Amino acid sequence: MPAKPPFPWRGWLAAFAVAAILAWSWRGTGFSLAVLAQGLPEMGEYLARLTPSAERPWHARYLPEIQARLLETVRIAFAASVIGSALSLPFVLVGTRTLAPARWAYNLGRGFLNLLRTIPDLVLATVLVAALGLGPLPGLVALVFFTFGIVAKLLSDTIETVDPGPMEAIAAAGGTRLQRALFAVFPQVAPDYAAYTLYAFEINVRVAAVLGLVGAGGIGQTLMTDIQLFRYGRIGLVVFSIFVVVLVIDAFSTWLRSRLV
Repeated sequence: MPAKPPFPWRGWLAAFAVAAILAWSWRGTGFSLAVLAQGLPEMGEYLARLTPSAERPWHARYLPEIQARLLETVRIAFAASVIGSALSLPFVLVGTRTLAPARWAYNLGRGFLNLLRTIPDLVLATVLVAALGLGPLPGLVALVFFTFGIVAKLLSDTIETVDPGPMEAIAAAGGTRLQRALFAVFPQVAPDYAAYTLYAFEINVRVAAVLGLVGAGGIGQTLMTDIQLFRYGRIGLVVFSIFVVVLVIDAFSTWLRSRLV
């Protein structure tokens, strides 16, 4: 007679814990479907104000400023993506078990990466605005750190799953750790590295627009000014412009990443 399978108490315990935490979070945030339903008419009214009308037209004279700010946002995102992803390459020499010279170096590298990724980009941008002043520079620096954390983490995890055969062959021939990385590891992960950089660029375009709300340059800075001055016509045009640009960049990046990997 086959043995009776053990009761999956661990799975049930985990499900109960998740349900308890969800209920605690729900209660702690004060979330209420009734309150949400009551606010829907006001949300609809606000969205209606953002649409073009005879009272709030989307004037073409707004476009040059919006286009300039959007271009600045894309520049910030692109520069941060390239710089941050480039800085992540030397890091993987100590941030992966495959290439780290010693266990302590790996632990130190991973600890630094985890610490860096715990800092919210909006908080970092706010601090940098206070230190560097208003403009695109604080946003660029904040997104460089943000990109470095994302790409370094993804690339490190990918390197630890590569085929060890080429590395062992170079090591047997007397190759150094740097030579193993350059000629055995990086060629295997190059398509993934490019895909991670494009993925970071997608995120950075959206994040750069948000960082402008704290004065870190880009279209978000224009949006915040319009919100404070209740320029509903301009707000609607800015939001629509952000939507179109992000949609186009995401579609192009997704298509390009599918060709690389």
